[in-house]
Order: sequence, then structure tokens, then C-alpha cells
Amino acid sequence: MHVYGTGSCQRHTENLAISTLDRAQMEPESKAPHVLIFPLPAQGHVNSMLNLAQLLSLSGLNITFLNTDHNHNRLVLHTDILDRFACFPGFQFKSIPDGLPADHPRAGVRFMEVFDSIKLVTEPLFKEMMSSGQLNSATGQSVTCIIADGSLSFPIDVGNELGIPVIYFRKISACCFWAYFCIQDMIEAGELPIRETKTWIVL
Repeated sequence: MHVYGTGSCQRHTENLAISTLDRAQMEPESKAPHVLIFPLPAQGHVNSMLNLAQLLSLSGLNITFLNTDHNHNRLVLHTDILDRFACFPGFQFKSIPDGLPADHPRAGVRFMEVFDSIKLVTEPLFKEMMSSGQLNSATGQSVTCIIADGSLSFPIDVGNELGIPVIYFRKISACCFWAYFCIQDMIEAGELPIRETKTWIVL
């Protein structure tokens, strides 16, 4: 996975982080909510959620970023992700199994197997981790809000059971949403389904 770059943007982020930390030192830590962020285990989803996690950390919130074991290991191995978030004392990474073997590709035509495994393995483990306090902050603060990937359905069930509000976060772009809204019009216009076309080459 490739996450972020360096340069002036990174320096600006560091300056904002220092300012935020200065404010945090003047306020009791207990005032800051503890937000659990749980992305779908796919690169684009994880990267978008990491952006959100950084923005919320800059705002002084306590953040727990819950990733699958497989994706977390890739982040640690191929990026400077730990250094990037080290400036936020209220931030922590936690991981959870996705139930798939280590050599599973988790991509392409076999990506849908990730959903089946998450339903079977990750969902009950997530409920157990939430109920037992394994996802509490480093200071023992319980989760006060869950921001879950819009492609995952079970966090809202767990949140309702434990009395924790859940926010669904969709990461697709505005143009993608617009394409979805146009599907019905394209069907009525006969443009969908796309018909097979033949290309004639004249020599």
C-alpha cells in the first residue's frame, strides 16, 4: 500500500499537530471523545479512512483505527504509518483477523471471499472486542462513537446493542455517486446493458 507523501504538506500537518497537542495539554483528556474507525480491508478504503483519522486526530479526538491483521502488517511493512501517527498521543492502531489464510490474494475475482470471511469470523470477534473493552483507548476510555465503512453492515448492529452511535462513511467520489443516479436513465435509453460491438477493419 502507498499512503501519503512528504514535503510541505507533511510539514504543515506536523505544525497543525503541534498546535493541537498544545491545546490538548490545556484540557482534560476525558473531554475528548473516543472514536473507533473501521474501514473495509481494501487499499482505497483504508487510505481514505486514514485521511479521516488524521483530520480527527488534529481536532484533538482520541482515535482507534481498527484494521485487519493482514492489512495492518502490510502498512507497517511498506509504509511509515507508525511514525506518521506517533505525534498523536490519543491515536492507536488495533487489528482484527479477517479469517482468511495468509496466502489468500484478497483481490480481483476472489475479493468477494473477503466479505464471506468477515461475516463468519470478523463480525463475532468485533462484537467480543467491543464488549470486553479490548478496543478501549490507551487510557482505558470506552468507544463513544464508531465510524464504519459504508460497505460493512454489522457495526451498526453492535453499536445499537451497546448503545454506541454509528456513522457510516462512504469513500466513493461524487462522480461515482452521479453515475449510480444515472443508471436508471441509461437503462431506459437502451444504453444498458452494454451490447457487444464488433469492430470492422478494412485493409
